[in-house]
Amino acid sequence: METQRSNGTDHRQWSRHGSLVLMTSLAAVSLVAAGRQPEARPAAMAGWIVVEKSSTGDDTANIQAAIDSVARTGGVVFFPAGIYRHKGLTGRANVHLKGVHVGSAKLDFTPKIGDGITLVPHPDNFMVSSLTVTSSGRSTGWAIRANGGTQRSLRLDRTNLTGFTNGIEIRDALGVSIRECRIGHTHPTNPKGIGIRIGNGRTHGGNGVTIEDCYFSSLDKAIVTHAQACLVSRPIIELCHTGIETHGITSVLSPWYDSTTDVAHVNVQPNTIGGGRSGTGVLLLGYGSSGWKMMYGTDAERQRSVILPERLDFPPGEDASRPRGVSFGQVVIDSHGVVHARDFKKLPE
Repeated sequence: METQRSNGTDHRQWSRHGSLVLMTSLAAVSLVAAGRQPEARPAAMAGWIVVEKSSTGDDTANIQAAIDSVARTGGVVFFPAGIYRHKGLTGRANVHLKGVHVGSAKLDFTPKIGDGITLVPHPDNFMVSSLTVTSSGRSTGWAIRANGGTQRSLRLDRTNLTGFTNGIEIRDALGVSIRECRIGHTHPTNPKGIGIRIGNGRTHGGNGVTIEDCYFSSLDKAIVTHAQACLVSRPIIELCHTGIETHGITSVLSPWYDSTTDVAHVNVQPNTIGGGRSGTGVLLLGYGSSGWKMMYGTDAERQRSVILPERLDFPPGEDASRPRGVSFGQVVIDSHGVVHARDFKKLPE
């Protein structure tokens, strides 16, 4: 009996103690909950403006206001997923147009003529990335155009440009980079337009231009460059009449062309800027597996060009005056190791 009373007493004491602890805990939780304030939304990041779509279906004013605001200090105009329709935008220096993803954020230019984004004179440090720049109106103009002043340190990354007849025009390019872009495919059955044009061929060209890992499709000419230092690295070119037309000094690394490039893979033409005082030529590395379609304006451009194919598995060719192989201007070494050159003399041992 003593044991039972003792156990009963312990049980009643534990019950009273447990109830006290539970009530105290609940009171504490209630106090904390009562004192908790609603969570504040994080402050906007300085230098970033998120574009909001307009209920009217025309987002021109909203986008341009964001560009103009960011341009005062420099920063990012950010586009969440969606289609933003506009009638033409003005790009400014120190502004970065950035989408959440190239496949889901689209700037749609609706008119049938005109340029999608026109840059102000001297638009230094203008950028576009992770966006699709398109034209539902199938405009005959340019997707992005810079033709005023000097364009320094422009950068376009992971951007699709389609719906326009032409892609990108930069008239006086200095230190410009265009990377991982898809350009064209607007007229697949009737290729027309120019993918990228550097310089205007009369008064302006460029220097320090890099075009890297870009895909060109359904264009009359994929790239036309008047720059005196232009690197085109790993381009993919299909359904185009001409791949690269250079009027300056251009290096092309490991290009890929398909059989639809029917006029010329590379077309080396004379310099037409300022009276043509600067020479032109091309250094072509890793070329040959998809055929040989080279064009030259004159013999001078041929002599200034150097071709290093990816492999030497082809004969010199039927025309002895134009052998196929490793070309150093007028000197050609064919797959048999034979040197073809005018007035070639063997060096003394």
